[in-house]
Amino acid sequence: MHPGSQCMSFHVMDRDERASLHLHELVNCRWVEEVTQQLDTLQSALPTALAGLGSAKPDSDRDKCLSHLEKLSVYCWTCRCCICHQCALWGGTHSGHLFKPLDEIYEQHVTQIKDEVAQLRRRLMELISIVQEVEKNVETVRSAKEERVREIRSVVESMISRLDSQLKTKLLTLMGQKDSLTQETEQLEHLLHEIEHQLHVCTRSELIMKSNDLSRMINGIRKKPMTSFVTPPVPADFHSEIVPPYDSSTFIMYNFSQLQRKADPVYSNPLQSKGLCWRLKVYPDGNGIVRGNYLSVFLELTTGYPETSKYEYRVEMVHQASRDSSKNIIREFASDFEVGECWGYNRFFRLDLLASEGYLNVTMDTLVLRFQIRAPTFYQKCRDLQWYINQIQSRSQSCLTPIENKVQATRFDSHPSVNGGIMSDVGTNPIPSTSHDCPPEKCVSSTITKEADSTKMEEEMDTSNNVATTSVTPTNKITLTSKSSNHSVGSTTSDSSIQTQISQVFRLYNDNFA
Repeated sequence: MHPGSQCMSFHVMDRDERASLHLHELVNCRWVEEVTQQLDTLQSALPTALAGLGSAKPDSDRDKCLSHLEKLSVYCWTCRCCICHQCALWGGTHSGHLFKPLDEIYEQHVTQIKDEVAQLRRRLMELISIVQEVEKNVETVRSAKEERVREIRSVVESMISRLDSQLKTKLLTLMGQKDSLTQETEQLEHLLHEIEHQLHVCTRSELIMKSNDLSRMINGIRKKPMTSFVTPPVPADFHSEIVPPYDSSTFIMYNFSQLQRKADPVYSNPLQSKGLCWRLKVYPDGNGIVRGNYLSVFLELTTGYPETSKYEYRVEMVHQASRDSSKNIIREFASDFEVGECWGYNRFFRLDLLASEGYLNVTMDTLVLRFQIRAPTFYQKCRDLQWYINQIQSRSQSCLTPIENKVQATRFDSHPSVNGGIMSDVGTNPIPSTSHDCPPEKCVSSTITKEADSTKMEEEMDTSNNVATTSVTPTNKITLTSKSSNHSVGSTTSDSSIQTQISQVFRLYNDNFA
């Protein structure tokens, strides 16, 4: 057995008398060489350690070994911890481990941390630069917003100025009318006063003598017809350059009682408005849970911009008993419409009060409804018009393509192709239907409602009337079909007749798409 550290301490430090220890009796210790190497390493690092004592930090007293209270001067690479020289030599727990000077490891860590700190500082500078860019962007956005506000204010001030100019013109016209009437009134009052004065102050003989003069004065006033004083009223409307005007239509429901008994929805004629198609959908006997109690009125967008858009609308029921517009029932709202959706009022008016309140003409059995629609801004109106223009251009191109193909084929009619064929059948491009199924019912309140039912609409709108379509058959015969007529025009393969027919097609196209 090899002597341990306790045994060695006992033999070396014990004061009792003992037998002499001879050199040949000692046992070789294998780890002594390793300790010697580590001591040499520490000895070489001692000058560096001594040089660093002068720059030691005030808290260097904390860098002491908890076991030996010695300064931590060695780094155990194996255990990855700092130890003192006694732990390295006699501690026993670091036997055979790899040691390095603590200052060297410290410098390595300091260098690594400084490099990472430098990276963090660069990152901080980049973040600060990004923040500055964002702040510049914020200022740019705010400046742009303020610029737009200034533009809008300038435009609005110009609009207000033009409105003031219109008001001034209208007031000048009215004041001129008023001055003319006032002058005539003053003359008439003066004449009446003069006549009354003559009647009171003149004697009988004097009055008889002046009677002819007074009659001439009265007749001179009466000769001027009253129609000359009647002037057309100055309209009280002022053109708005921000909000577009309403597009309106009137829906007269004849035989209302019969429609009410059928309890089916009734549709108005379509209202074409800037490329959009609207119609009124009325339930004469009410819709859903209000059937038999309320008149239900909805507005439907059948053709329009493919995305959801907000539109302002107004539904008015005419008071037929008096024709007094102040008694008309008016409901107006703004809703987000999609193509095929219906928005309106489930409880528009009580059915039992239609006749008694004067809205239902009992004699004619008619009910009159007016509906008005508009886009909230000119921007949206222009957007709808641009979409409509694109639709027209697409349809015109689809109509011209088969015509151009036929013209191209007729040019080579006298020179048949190898396979003997000229061209294949070309089908007409269908016009999109304007009839839509109603979406599921969605009520936003007790007043404004998104109409729904599970059945298809009974009436389909034909927005493509008088649109000419063409079809080319393998027999070199062009057939024109117009939805407004059942007549078809045919021609043979002769050039003159084909050219005539093509001219007719272009004329029909211009009539429908011009």
